[in-house]
Amino acid sequence: MTLPATIRVNVRAPFPTQVTGSAFITVAKASGIWSIKPDFTVLAQASTVDVNKVIAIQDLVSKSFFYTTAVNFIFGALNSYRIITTTGAVTPLTGDVVILFQKGASGASSYTLPAASSRGGAPIIVKDMTGDANTNNITIIPATGETIDGLSASAAAANGIALIDKDYGARLLFPLTTGGWYSLI
Repeated sequence: MTLPATIRVNVRAPFPTQVTGSAFITVAKASGIWSIKPDFTVLAQASTVDVNKVIAIQDLVSKSFFYTTAVNFIFGALNSYRIITTTGAVTPLTGDVVILFQKGASGASSYTLPAASSRGGAPIIVKDMTGDANTNNITIIPATGETIDGLSASAAAANGIALIDKDYGARLLFPLTTGGWYSLI
């Protein structure tokens, strides 16, 4: 049995028989060995995270802990993409982060954004990988009752905000906490 890392303290008093943790610190004794560990699963979920903050991650299978910066966590998630190979309307999936339109046949396409409240602040990138968006536009449609940059679906498309009409073009959209989306590119 491999023992965990220990902290040695030379104190002339016995270790107390009743020890408890608080907040997310747990204390346990097994086979005469005391374990003091964090349990992040008991903490409340943060509604917003600054990209410069450190995030603790627990692998629930191995029970090991890791940390990363929020910016690394976010951009690591951006490596998750979905390739769309057909034309027509595409509905969102829960895990959508990057949507790549790499269509086998020519034709216009549209992508309906999920409700902004379901995203937890995570953006969505929509990109033309076929290289025919100039001829076969990709239209981005907000969820029912939502807007993009404060514009309705038709107004956002008419103003080019929710339209990819350049070959290999892309749009980066962020959800607003008040509902709806805003576009950066």
